[in-house]
Amino acid sequence: MNVLLLDMFGSFLIGDMCYCFDKLGVHYHYIQHLLKNKERDEGFEKRISGELRKCSYDMVFSTNYYPILARICYGEGVPYCAWEYDSPPEITSLETLDYPTNRIFFFCRFDYEKFRNEYGLDTVYYLPLGVNIERLQKIKPDLRYESDVSLVGGLYDSESFLELRSIMSPEQQQLMDAVVNVQLQHSGSTVLDAALTDEIVRQICEHYRSLSDKAIQPTKEQLFFSLSSHITHMERLALLRISATKGYDTRLYIPSVSDANKELLTKCGVKICGAVSYDQEMPQVFKSCKINLCPTVRANRTGIPLRIVDVLGAGGFLLSSHQAELDDFFEKDELATYECVEEAMDKISFYLTHENERLKVAGKAHERVEKDFRFEDRVKVILDSL
Repeated sequence: MNVLLLDMFGSFLIGDMCYCFDKLGVHYHYIQHLLKNKERDEGFEKRISGELRKCSYDMVFSTNYYPILARICYGEGVPYCAWEYDSPPEITSLETLDYPTNRIFFFCRFDYEKFRNEYGLDTVYYLPLGVNIERLQKIKPDLRYESDVSLVGGLYDSESFLELRSIMSPEQQQLMDAVVNVQLQHSGSTVLDAALTDEIVRQICEHYRSLSDKAIQPTKEQLFFSLSSHITHMERLALLRISATKGYDTRLYIPSVSDANKELLTKCGVKICGAVSYDQEMPQVFKSCKINLCPTVRANRTGIPLRIVDVLGAGGFLLSSHQAELDDFFEKDELATYECVEEAMDKISFYLTHENERLKVAGKAHERVEKDFRFEDRVKVILDSL
């Protein structure tokens, strides 16, 4: 087996792909190219086409789907395998998706079913994310990262939604506020999906047009994503601030934070730490912290995100918002999940004062991912698709 392995944006999965390819005896040639245009890049197209003609490759692989790679592989008659680990996926056109050379794997079942059933594509597959247990077992905890509660990740953005809301009619603003408040009491995004009907979106766009002929005309997907980001932002801020206010050693590991968010968090006692490396430092955080928060991005409707399997693979204790697909893989006593911030706070208080219960849940969850989420097994599924 000979694979052309392409890293187009510094993917977290590439290192573990290389690890498993080596273990499975798969020969691969690694190319990193930070692509600015996912559709067209004449120089890049010539380079990859030349590489495919020069060597005999059985497969081209990338994390996330790139139309430019689909076109190249279709033209050269080489299978193209892409594993999406973002949800919703950044796929704006169906133009290249039905190429028979494609094998597109979605970690989120909702996305897979949409492209399979709604768009009728037989080039798509469902493949949950995995974790490299062998790599994580070699990493030890570190005293620097000991804390009660931590969150590794971004705070997401409220600005786009707030800008859209500011030019809505008073009635539309009231509706959006109600939707946000109700959805914050429930995990997932079912309230958003029910509220953003075609008629509501049409009315919002019509109101924008009444203000200006050049006014923005957001699609349902764009409104959904802006609302999802806003709710994710509010939830993460609330979890961190309330946790710190209760006196728990609460930390946020993030590359950068706005001045406004920094003030909101630090005045409550949240310790804002810098970014941590994916391969080494992040697992040390998970192993050293008592409770690792994972408020899943609301735009991800059902899938088990990478952060969840990363925490559990490292053997850390996870407190996650509930995701539909968790029920397909885990028993209730193997995970700690919550529906709203209030329930999350109750569980933080419980598990910080019941260490045996916390360690028991973490141990069962680790056993589950070690059995059913091995990265090597996921790679075998991709290779078998050929």
